[in-house]
Amino acid sequence: MITTTLHNPTLISGANDLLARFLTHAPIKTLDTAIAQRQFRPVYQPIFDSQSGKIAGIEVLARWTHPRYGNIPPDVFIPLAEDHGLIASLTHQLIQEVIADLQHQLPLFTDGIYLNLNLSPENCLDPRFESDVVALMQKLAPGRVQLVIEITEKRPLHFTPQLSEWFASLRKSNIAVALDDFGTVYSNLCYLHALEPEFIKIDKLFVGQISEGGDTRIVDTLIELAKKMNLRVIAEGVETQVQADYLRLKNCDFLQGYYFCRPVSLADLIRVMRSAATFGVA
Repeated sequence: MITTTLHNPTLISGANDLLARFLTHAPIKTLDTAIAQRQFRPVYQPIFDSQSGKIAGIEVLARWTHPRYGNIPPDVFIPLAEDHGLIASLTHQLIQEVIADLQHQLPLFTDGIYLNLNLSPENCLDPRFESDVVALMQKLAPGRVQLVIEITEKRPLHFTPQLSEWFASLRKSNIAVALDDFGTVYSNLCYLHALEPEFIKIDKLFVGQISEGGDTRIVDTLIELAKKMNLRVIAEGVETQVQADYLRLKNCDFLQGYYFCRPVSLADLIRVMRSAATFGVA
């Protein structure tokens, strides 16, 4: 519940003074104003092919630097937006920014590069989201860019015939689906059946267990399940060489995390891509 979020003593005590002020002074109104003033900006985190080491995809992430309150973490403003009916407007603004950023950078992209966008359950059935992603694909040249919608398992999807039809409409535009945070919270096999994703993303919680003498049973099981179902695997939250090497040996398809590259601005993304980034470049 949002009331708990706003009055969580641990969250506030661990925040800086500006964030604490945001959390206690009309955050919903501030968020609504920020969307209207286009204060949100996309940042981009590369996804690397585990075998070649080259950039295979880019995940789009939202960032918010408020002129008064400073940097507001996504794990604060995204739940606020979802719970108060603002996520559709925020997503719409973000997609417009992505189009403006990337449509003139297409020569940098290899054919078939993945562009991953996060989908909130609140975006489902939103006609504007569907038209936005179709416009995004048209601007970014179909065939050059493969759009992937990441669906988090941290908030439940309620499957209905209308929802299934909505996803079918997206697929007609050759948009792929990834299950994000796979194996956490609401995880169940009906997601695999109902959504027929092309990818699963192994949550950083499980990737973080890969260490010298660490317990890798969950990671191993998730990769094995994905391979049996002909799904491609993205491991996120990779922070060490030990984790990267282990995942490569297990034939995890793609790797993402601070070990390779943090989320970066458009200018930094261009520099990374021009350097023909491979492992160790970030």
